Amino acid sequence: MARSDRRPRHAHLRFAGHVPRPAEPARRSDRRWSWPGHEGGCHRVTRRRPRIVLVHYTAPSILGGVEKVLGAHATALREAGADVTIVAGRGRAPKGIRLTRIPEVDSRNESVLRDFRSLAQGERTKAHDALVDRLVRKLRPIVAKADRVVAHNVLTMHKDLALTEALVRLARERPGVVIAWTHDLAWSDPQYASERHPGDPWGLIARAHPGVRYVAVSDERADQLAALAGLRREGVAVVPNGVDISAALGLSSAGARMAERLDLYRADPLLVLPARLTRRKRIEAAIAATAALRGRGHPAMLVVTGPPGP
Repeated sequence: MARSDRRPRHAHLRFAGHVPRPAEPARRSDRRWSWPGHEGGCHRVTRRRPRIVLVHYTAPSILGGVEKVLGAHATALREAGADVTIVAGRGRAPKGIRLTRIPEVDSRNESVLRDFRSLAQGERTKAHDALVDRLVRKLRPIVAKADRVVAHNVLTMHKDLALTEALVRLARERPGVVIAWTHDLAWSDPQYASERHPGDPWGLIARAHPGVRYVAVSDERADQLAALAGLRREGVAVVPNGVDISAALGLSSAGARMAERLDLYRADPLLVLPARLTRRKRIEAAIAATAALRGRGHPAMLVVTGPPGP
């Protein structure tokens, strides 16, 4: 097998550490002290699993692109050792993931829909303020215990502005913990023009907020977000949604482990030669072709799948 030189992996969510870390002042210790009584007062240090909260209007069982990404993130983070909770208003979480269901988080909740209709007409009501206060009360204990709170689309979409306002308020209480994971931008979308109005809460989705870290799913979205919110472009991290390659290719668990061990996922191109290892198959020509591609700067790799010849 020929292979390219190793390079740093692209950002994705195979490991819990790939979720952007909170700002230094808000960092909490990952260590917990344990005091066994039979060791004469000596103590030992054990490491606690990071607590990550993912927030969206609906849970991954509801059909939708953001919901699918949310489910993939939750599963990958749990497999990497994180303690993961999904906060949503409707739907079910993936197996093994804790779900906290708050009805007012759902953009189709009746009280949220009433508020949405009023806001679309440019009217901020007392019911909106009461809804914000109710969400703050329900979310505060969850945010207080979390190491990171990843809000998918909530801080840049207007589907539940009471939820947006509640998270902005809680982000000020715990700066650096809340991450705005940005798939879409309602403020710059022409189809929502009639639902935008001056002032808050409408303007909350059009500017950056203190204590919030911003992530976009593409370079294009990051450029748009930076221009809209007045952020430095380098201050917006880009983490593509990614593809579960082993699932897309239909690999078995053994095949997926082998691909990971051999670092095949980073090959571009990946050359496959299904041939016996015999002189007449000219395996050396495939090796030379792979070397030529690598010489031109392509991270090419070659896999020969045939058995040894007689």
